[in-house]
Amino acid sequence: MKLREFYHVIGEDYDLLLSRLLSSERIETYLTVFFDDNNMEELKEQICHNQMQLAIVTAHTLKGVTATLGFEHLATDLCELHGLLKKNETEKAEVLCQHIAEAYEHIHQLWCAMHNNICET
Repeated sequence: MKLREFYHVIGEDYDLLLSRLLSSERIETYLTVFFDDNNMEELKEQICHNQMQLAIVTAHTLKGVTATLGFEHLATDLCELHGLLKKNETEKAEVLCQHIAEAYEHIHQLWCAMHNNICET
C-alpha cells in the first residue's frame, strides 16, 4: 500500500496534505514519528486517572499534530474532546476519548500493515 492509498482508505485527502508538506518522504518521516510517540496512550491514561489539566494539554497537542498530518477526522474529534475537557465534561470526554482511541488504533494498524510491521495494541 502506498501513502496515497493509505490516506484514501482512512478517508482523508492525501493531495491536500502533499501540497502542505511537499513530499511523500517528509510525510513518511512525520508519520513514523507520530506513530512512535505515545501521546494517544497518555491521553487515555490522563483521562482515566482524572488528570484533566494534563489531558487538556495532550488533547491540544494531538489535535494540532493530527491536523498537520492530514488526519482531519481525528483532529475534529480531538478539537471536540479538548473543548469537553476544558468545560470539565468528563463523562462525555471519556466516551469521545474511547471513540478517538479506536479510530487511532484503526489508522495505526493500517500503517503497520503498510510497513509489514506488527504493532503493539
